[in-house]
Amino acid sequence: MVSQADHNTLPVIQHPLYGESKRIIIHQQEDVLIVHEHLNQATTPSRLYRPADYCFCFVIKGEVHLQSEQHSVNLKPYQAVWLPSQQSSVLTLLTPNATLCTIRFTKIALTGQHQTLQKVSTGTVDSKLEKKHIQVWPLWESKTARICIEKYPAHYSEALYYQKAASHYVLPLKGSAYLAKKNAAAIPCTEFGQFIPAREASGIINPDDDHLIALTVIVSQQQKLKGRVIVLNRPS
Repeated sequence: MVSQADHNTLPVIQHPLYGESKRIIIHQQEDVLIVHEHLNQATTPSRLYRPADYCFCFVIKGEVHLQSEQHSVNLKPYQAVWLPSQQSSVLTLLTPNATLCTIRFTKIALTGQHQTLQKVSTGTVDSKLEKKHIQVWPLWESKTARICIEKYPAHYSEALYYQKAASHYVLPLKGSAYLAKKNAAAIPCTEFGQFIPAREASGIINPDDDHLIALTVIVSQQQKLKGRVIVLNRPS
């Protein structure tokens, strides 16, 4: 059963920037901060970033130019870079509006590659085909975290599962996504996405005639990512 109610279960916190631009905190915990930024070129033509930690910047909509102290790059939708830590980077809008998703990690270690504004996207990494014809592009992965783009077939219905010690964030980029819940109606993934705590059973549903594309972030509280635990009953 799929609930058609238009609601969002995430307690998002919105902060105005300038004019129509705004910053939305999607989720915050000790080791990860997920933020959406909706930027308007007329009022916020550029933004300055100087992250203290490792920050992954993913473009959802629009086009932007990033200039660090030593490197520069143009980004289109579904492309991303690591913002250089402890350095200033200036983001300039190339389109009237742009939407970004930034993911800041505080407990991971990266090599020096993240300081060079090296672009990652479905065009720069190899995809792999997983069970039930899910196509996955791993944009970045460590022992304790993973960021990827996933493509689900039309009318896809996933078995309920949970992660033992990892939290899970799903953001639909194209198409409609619902999360099946144990003993409850499925809930829609809105423009803010859905955050799934560790040990909470859920499953992706794509009710549409076309494929679903989603950004997925997984963060483990343990030394390494563990596998899924399948729940016996399936989404109805």
